[in-house]
Amino acid sequence: MDSVYVTNKNDFTHADRCDGIDYVFPPGERVLTPSAAATHMLGYNLLDKTDTLVRLGWAMKYDPKVKNYVEDTEGVQRLARFVFEEAVMTPKSALAAGVKESALV
Repeated sequence: MDSVYVTNKNDFTHADRCDGIDYVFPPGERVLTPSAAATHMLGYNLLDKTDTLVRLGWAMKYDPKVKNYVEDTEGVQRLARFVFEEAVMTPKSALAAGVKESALV
């Protein structure tokens, strides 16, 4: 299973749901997330994040001056503050072997 670490660099906690699983992204914490879920929820690896912005409700905002909805540039900035790092899985046996080797030195 491909996974990524998602770090929320915003000043708010973001909660979302994918495939019946709830995900919570507190500010500054790395959260291990399946790649497919990160793509669905936050547009991970998508060149065009328009659908993600719309799904999150961050694409448009109401402007009372023009009495209509306008593009929400802050929404793009909020989405850009989610940082992705590829996760590398290591078997526990490899970790244990590394600990034994360092103890012998």
